[in-house]
Amino acid sequence: MPKENFNEWPLIDSFGICRQTLLPVYRQPSTNSAMISQLLFGECYQVLAVSTDRQWYRIFHEDSRMGGWISIKSLKEIHKDEYQNFLDQDFQIVTSPIAAIEYMGTNLYLLPGSRLHFSELELFNWQETIGFTGTSRAHAKRADRDELLEIALRYINAPWQAGGRSIFGLDELQGFALIYSIAGYQWSSATLPGRILPFNHAMPGDLFIFHDEDSRQDQFAIYLGMEEVLWMDSRMKVSDLEEWEGFLANNRNKQVVLEARSVFN
Repeated sequence: MPKENFNEWPLIDSFGICRQTLLPVYRQPSTNSAMISQLLFGECYQVLAVSTDRQWYRIFHEDSRMGGWISIKSLKEIHKDEYQNFLDQDFQIVTSPIAAIEYMGTNLYLLPGSRLHFSELELFNWQETIGFTGTSRAHAKRADRDELLEIALRYINAPWQAGGRSIFGLDELQGFALIYSIAGYQWSSATLPGRILPFNHAMPGDLFIFHDEDSRQDQFAIYLGMEEVLWMDSRMKVSDLEEWEGFLANNRNKQVVLEARSVFN
């Protein structure tokens, strides 16, 4: 039986994998609805329901803890066992701004954060097997500070876009979460990563968070060292720390808290 609102039919043990460069996820089952997120090639999701007209599927992305609707044209079903294996096993995560693989007889371009479900322990050359060009890293291996900064700086000048998760458009929260995810650190939409540390103890690669206590909105920056931060305005950019703090303070009320967090031991 469908749910009481009669807009969807629930599904059980249904799973999918993104096989597009970017897969838009909408708030409602309509392209006129707001885009709330995007999935990258190789990311897996649970399929929770189908719309009554069978044109849309409601999904849940376990890594980001976000859900929404995708078009039936975008669904690529996988078995429950495949889904669990993809989550449990190591994989390669694309790091180069643009990469490509040979997929279904043609080149498919991949963006940073895309997943290739091969590990460094494979007994064959997986790059040649799938015709991969670009750079990647083993997701199970956590990046050090220098590598995290290298990943983050590739997003300089990426424009702001609500729900965006690519170099062509970034949602601020999801964009910073994506950077840390590529580096091997988990950051879901519900929890902030790492541990709180004294602000004056921050080191390059640590996260600065500007809490607006009235609006309950957060602004993020990655500390680059030498009093510089990477942050999002209308685009991702590098500024000195004083400029970032001043910009946010002038555009918010006085009830603000500045916090530093680190994912590094």
